[in-house]
Amino acid sequence: MADYYPIFVDLENKPVLVVGGGNVAYRKVMTLLDHRAIVYIISPQILPELKALVDSKRCFWTGKKYEREDIKDAAIIFSCTEKDEVNSAVSQDAHKLHRLINVVDDPEKCSFIVPSIMQQGDLKIAVSTGGSSPIVARQIRKQLESQYDQSYAEYLSLLRKWRNKVKTDLSLARKELFWDKVTNGEVLDLVKNGHLNEAKGVIESCFRSLLD
Repeated sequence: MADYYPIFVDLENKPVLVVGGGNVAYRKVMTLLDHRAIVYIISPQILPELKALVDSKRCFWTGKKYEREDIKDAAIIFSCTEKDEVNSAVSQDAHKLHRLINVVDDPEKCSFIVPSIMQQGDLKIAVSTGGSSPIVARQIRKQLESQYDQSYAEYLSLLRKWRNKVKTDLSLARKELFWDKVTNGEVLDLVKNGHLNEAKGVIESCFRSLLD
């Protein structure tokens, strides 16, 4: 079993190949489009729901069987078919061309696997069992969802708004003081208890106290 290196990838405007046209392919394409990738689907037939996503701008479909040339300039490849011979061919071609490949539910054919993701706004926590048990990964994700609720999305949104101002207006030492103070739990507790304006006030006061 591979020892996978965890990484978050910016897929905006990157070409991604999806081989397959069923339910798994549909879910993959939905996620890829949410992350602003440019998706190319190869499959003789596709589900109506998947076809509805094809707009010839960010999502393209070629109705044919997979061929090695279809990899073209794809940055990342997903093979989502139910045919082992097709998945094997896609995996072999991708490895030969040193492209990142994920074959759904078949870690041995993958050069990367997709973790189970818990997301609240800017907060994303990826859970992986290295392909040993996706079910366990999903169970852990469910536990995280109860621990990190919507308040974390609001909390991180507040912090994001201060990043540029802190970066330009405070010295390195005072930047560290600022982030230490606004992440010590007080602001988060206020957000959790619905006191958003008070949380904003605490951040504002902390910033002003550190200005030269």
